[in-house]
Amino acid sequence: MHTTNSIKRYKIFSEEDAREIVTDEYSSIEIYAKNMTLGFTEIEGNLLVRGEGCRFPDLVNIKGNLSVDAANCSLPSLKSVGGSLAMHSSAVLDRLETVKGNFKCIVNFGFKNLIKIGGGIELKNAEVYSANKKLVGTKKVLTVNHQYQADFLPKDGVFNIDVFADDITFPHQEIHGKINIYGKNVSFPNLEFIHGRFKIECRDKAGAHFKHDFPVLKKMIGNLKIDNVKVSFPELQEIVGNIEINKGSYTEFPLLEKSGSVFIRQNSEAKFPVLRIVNGDLHNYGLETCSMTKLEMVKRSFFTNRILAENILEVGNLVMSKYCEFNKLKRINSSVVCNERFNFKSLEYIGCLTNESQKESKLPSIKKIGHYLYDEKNGFEDFAEQIYFKVKENLYITKDYFYISQILPNIISSHSLHPLHKLVSILKLRHKSFQNFITRDYEREWTNYTSPNFLKILNIIEEIWNTVTPITYEEFFTHYDRNFRLLCFSYFGVGALMEKLEAKKINQENILVNYFEYDKNGNKISLRRTNHYEVYKVENEKFKLFFWGTEKYSYAVKCWCPSTSEEHWLWIEPQYKDNALTAIASTFRIHENIIPHITCLKRQGDLIICELEKEVIPKGNVRPLTSEEYFDLLEAES
Repeated sequence: MHTTNSIKRYKIFSEEDAREIVTDEYSSIEIYAKNMTLGFTEIEGNLLVRGEGCRFPDLVNIKGNLSVDAANCSLPSLKSVGGSLAMHSSAVLDRLETVKGNFKCIVNFGFKNLIKIGGGIELKNAEVYSANKKLVGTKKVLTVNHQYQADFLPKDGVFNIDVFADDITFPHQEIHGKINIYGKNVSFPNLEFIHGRFKIECRDKAGAHFKHDFPVLKKMIGNLKIDNVKVSFPELQEIVGNIEINKGSYTEFPLLEKSGSVFIRQNSEAKFPVLRIVNGDLHNYGLETCSMTKLEMVKRSFFTNRILAENILEVGNLVMSKYCEFNKLKRINSSVVCNERFNFKSLEYIGCLTNESQKESKLPSIKKIGHYLYDEKNGFEDFAEQIYFKVKENLYITKDYFYISQILPNIISSHSLHPLHKLVSILKLRHKSFQNFITRDYEREWTNYTSPNFLKILNIIEEIWNTVTPITYEEFFTHYDRNFRLLCFSYFGVGALMEKLEAKKINQENILVNYFEYDKNGNKISLRRTNHYEVYKVENEKFKLFFWGTEKYSYAVKCWCPSTSEEHWLWIEPQYKDNALTAIASTFRIHENIIPHITCLKRQGDLIICELEKEVIPKGNVRPLTSEEYFDLLEAES
């Protein structure tokens, strides 16, 4: 299913988030931080204030919608809202004069000025005054079934209308409101400007065998939707809003240079011979390939299917269902969405190069990469602002952050990155010193890179090691990110986790084991000890990781070191839970063809040394030892 909601959303939780906002693009800004002061003077899109005590001392104009959803918000300089205004809480709006869309309010409120409202007024159990004049709820959607109804519409063009009649002519030069046209042959001979949503739909099953007339329309602010209609806009040069062309429509825009998102649906066609800038997404699912020879920029996602744009210079995301060449493309602000490498000879900037299947891409003109997944073969390291090193199957690190996931996504949100010092606090759950981390984790389990940038990250980890305290169980157990909790669980220690989650013992076994030690003269001495093993289970739901269709429980085997008597825990699979001896044996796995040639096993924690009677090349299946095989071969433990 394709979405028509292409407005970019900014969610502001901190000062850092606020710095990422681009106010001159049509976007939706959602403020969740409390008591924040923001220095906007004008917002091209929507503003939703959901944090208490937010202040906008210099904001004069909002071209989209405004929604006040939190208490004690202040917009003392605001004069105009180009869309709708929704008030779910009181606010300072001392200079507000115009709301061009609808007004909805659920709290008692008084405007100092006489407010001009272009749309409907909806008041829910609220008394609202405008310059001491009480507002009354109105829907204000007018129906036009005859020419005289069009003639008597307000001359200033502020109205919402549904046009059902045929052969209607509107005299207005400007219209501010929502327009739905369902009739045939509707004409706007003088209309130059529309501010509001505009929909043209043919409800005739025989199809659109008629003509609507917009001979001098030059600019629209609002979305344009066309259903089952053939129509042309010969003078239209700019749309600040989205274009949606549906249900077998054919539309021409011979002079249109700028628009919001463009969606051409199935069985539809459109012509954009001079379109240069798309301030949104560009999709063509229509019948014919759309040639856009003048197109230079698509601000968000450019879906290349059935679109020819050989002169494109800049895109947000480049989405390719099949590989395309772009010989003039200079800038990709986000990423390329395709599962193959690419060769863009003119490309100078790309925001994200993090797809592993794109590692060997050729970019001879590249000057800068925002987020880059390291690959020693392509030599892009010196161009990257943030380099990601994959150190484990689901762990990536940079000089500032770490990211937990099976893959590094094409778009990396700041909310999904965790600071590097937090990774150190997790590592310290298992490792008492930096050197212990190096020998028991880094050298055994991490991918090691020779890159100087990677070595700098290791140096940073070492520098901050002694300044960071281990993360607490309470902090990570309640963390919102499931992957974060999983990583912490892996370092927390099985025994500590089992104790916290009140695991239940379900099986225990003893066995007499023959060990060998050496005296001070190097003589081999045979010893016999009784080893004790226990199996425990814990409900997966307690991890907050439970999913339907998976195992209800997790299992671990508990054992004791013969030399220190310290307890140790190891995770086991469910099929080994019923016998503690089988469970501990299952923690050692090896190729089947090697097993007959093993002479002994020597175990130190989770490290097992396997001695062979001769050199054997591993082949065949890998399997755990049976309890009989394991304990017959076990010779030493510590």
